[in-house]
Amino acid sequence: MARILQILTRLAVRGVPRHVLDLSAGLLARGHQVEIVAGRSETGEGSLWEEARRRQIPTTYIPALQRALSPTADAAAFAGLYRKIARSHCDIVHTHISKAGVLGRLAACLAGVPAVVHTYHGLVEEVEGHSLRSRLLRAAEGLAARRTDALIAVSAETAAGLQALGLGIPSQYRVIRNGIDLKYFDPDLAGPSPPVSGSPLLGAIASLTPEKGLDLLLQAITGLGARYPQLRLCLVGDGPLRAELGAQAQALGLESRVHFAGNAEDVRPYLRAFDLLVMPSRREGMPQVLMEAMALGRPVVAARVGGIPELVRHGHSGWLVPPENPAALEQAIETLLADPSLRTTLGREGCTRAQREFGLELMVTQVEGLYLELLAGRKRP
Repeated sequence: MARILQILTRLAVRGVPRHVLDLSAGLLARGHQVEIVAGRSETGEGSLWEEARRRQIPTTYIPALQRALSPTADAAAFAGLYRKIARSHCDIVHTHISKAGVLGRLAACLAGVPAVVHTYHGLVEEVEGHSLRSRLLRAAEGLAARRTDALIAVSAETAAGLQALGLGIPSQYRVIRNGIDLKYFDPDLAGPSPPVSGSPLLGAIASLTPEKGLDLLLQAITGLGARYPQLRLCLVGDGPLRAELGAQAQALGLESRVHFAGNAEDVRPYLRAFDLLVMPSRREGMPQVLMEAMALGRPVVAARVGGIPELVRHGHSGWLVPPENPAALEQAIETLLADPSLRTTLGREGCTRAQREFGLELMVTQVEGLYLELLAGRKRP
């Protein structure tokens, strides 16, 4: 069995950290030795450290590892990662997210780890521009990619976009979609109702950050109030835009319609209550909450970005709209609210697809297979 370190920047209440917890728990159940190494979360993000302890996943905290760029902190984080990796005598280092990805992979190479893997959970926004900062970050990502045995992309679109930026070569890439625990998201399991109501009730579950496009959703529902006087929108999550989104809702006259629920440890009660899950994102990799909603038979409306079209077949397992288009989003929401039978059909077909393709065990099997392949055939001297 392999000794594996999973390294990510922070264990915040977001999709990528939840994915790492699920992957680590799945590998532990198969007899591997797995430990998560992470740094500091940002204000308002919440924490998954207690969940890791509850699931009996070993963890190590490196305080200097953070999302913000800081030469002093980054040097300390690199030193801390190197010491941890060197002392662990691990077989595999698997990194996630940009900062931990670059520092962790370079530290793993310096420590002589036999196999180094990185997962791109979406396009790396910071490296796409033409500023000096973007060029420096792209160079750092490229350097790390050249010292990585395998690059996992969570969608084909993500893999193609990264290669277009010059990050890695085709032979390094494997597309391995995220997975969810289908037993946990069983549509037949009863659960408590959330502390919010509406008729209809729209919902979004996301970090309150710019890439999630929740400002577009607020614009989109502004015109629906006259036709749906009891319409409510529930936003589950937290983040740096909490105050800004609250001010926008007030400016649009939506303060009585929008409920900010904050972070939720268990999103199932909310998903069961939503008439529609709406995902107006500006960018995505392979959003886990979309899989969760589909597994529970909830109809979804989502922007056609990132890996979303690989999950949702428009008009069959969900409804897709152009990104950055509040008018199209409003029209899609109204179309589905006016047609309960269509919502039922979308929910049913989405659930069928989730049960067939989105299982956590499939994802763990694919990642484990990649690890064993690397250890068997591509060990460094």
